[in-house]
Amino acid sequence: MPTILVLVTILLVNHSNLKNAMHNESVRLAGNHKALLQTLPDIVLVVTSDGSIEYMNPPAVSFFKAHETRPPGKAVDLQLPEILSLLLCEESTSTPQIHTLNGQTFDCHIAPFAGYKGDSLHWIILRTVLKAEQTPKEPTKDQSEQTTLIGSSAVMHKLKELASQVAVTNATVLITGESGTGKELFAKLIKQRSNRSDKPFLTINCNTISDSLLESDLFGYEKGAFTGAQSMKKGKFEVSDGGTIFLDEIGDISPRMQAVLLRVLQNGEIIRVGGNAPFKVDVRVIAATNRDLATEVREGRFRLDLFYRLSVIKIHIPPLRERKEDLLDLTRHFIKKYCTLFKRDNKLKPKKILAQLNSHHWPGNVRELENVIQRAILMYEDDSLFSSVLAFDTWAEGEQSSKLSSVVREFNGTPLKNIIDHIEKEVILQKLATNGGNVAETAEKLNICKAALYEKLKRHAISIKPLR
Repeated sequence: MPTILVLVTILLVNHSNLKNAMHNESVRLAGNHKALLQTLPDIVLVVTSDGSIEYMNPPAVSFFKAHETRPPGKAVDLQLPEILSLLLCEESTSTPQIHTLNGQTFDCHIAPFAGYKGDSLHWIILRTVLKAEQTPKEPTKDQSEQTTLIGSSAVMHKLKELASQVAVTNATVLITGESGTGKELFAKLIKQRSNRSDKPFLTINCNTISDSLLESDLFGYEKGAFTGAQSMKKGKFEVSDGGTIFLDEIGDISPRMQAVLLRVLQNGEIIRVGGNAPFKVDVRVIAATNRDLATEVREGRFRLDLFYRLSVIKIHIPPLRERKEDLLDLTRHFIKKYCTLFKRDNKLKPKKILAQLNSHHWPGNVRELENVIQRAILMYEDDSLFSSVLAFDTWAEGEQSSKLSSVVREFNGTPLKNIIDHIEKEVILQKLATNGGNVAETAEKLNICKAALYEKLKRHAISIKPLR
């Protein structure tokens, strides 16, 4: 037999063997998948994009036993079509959806995949089946305080990871960011992931009360310390011993209270108003402010030593306009929250209003978005009219425009190059002051090399000695 014919014969035999082996492997894997689906206790369905059911595993068939004789592809008569519709329109979110079906509560998960014909299919998995009489009652205090940072943007992922890293320490944390960005929510998340999660968490807004009231609220007072002090009262630090205190708007406290608070952070001791004997407390402090504390320090309104004590770990939460990728997740969350609260049908499609939301500047951040969605849910009468009742607050944007106009008027008639040079110099000075005159750190923050920064320092005649 010619050599070439032998080679062809060998190749054909090997190809046939390989094809058979691949077929056998496919059959084996298909059998394993089928066995897995048969033994899973969860309800599993495969549905098309229009909500038609292609497959049910035995627990699903058993649950929908009134319809088990219907062939796949027929809609299940109960509340299932409505729930499938809701899940399919929310498939882009990784957050499980909670739905009640035929008197039972399910944790619903969805995962899209391509069928062997290239068609678009979805796994629907219903987990954590609870009988109606086992449906959880009103959440306890600890359950109701469970906090989740809503958003799937890269910055939110980093913040969530940072919360876990920071939580395991006992260091003080300074959270900065504009009003409405969720600083208190982040503080609660740190507390929940810490070893103090089962201990008290108290919030004090430092700009709402006077110095004397703030001091007695934080540290307590002895009997007779002032008129009306009929008995000794413990302060927030004493009550939350072992736990966490969140000091909101810390940048607004007076110089005297800054000194008092510094003593507590340095020594871990407090003295009640009217008392003489200090005593130890074990409290973790998380502080927050919408002010630029570095500027406050530079201008003499905030103590430098207290600033360093507070900012052992510093976290900045960016405004919503810088992370608009989170708008869809946040909108879904608020729609679900207020539809439940106001007993409205939750058939609203967040994607239909996403373009309107993206076009807004959000000066009030997440708090403003929550107000917009809450107001819209109260006002709309028909699903198709939902987008027409969105009402944005424009006064803050007008204020921003007014500020911009004043800057334009200030530089009226100035050449563009001079304006850019002026702004560049101000930015460099501000960053150097914030970093204590550290050139390397400032260059890193400005995303330029040290050589470029030194050249700019020379060009703008900036000396770093006074800033150190």
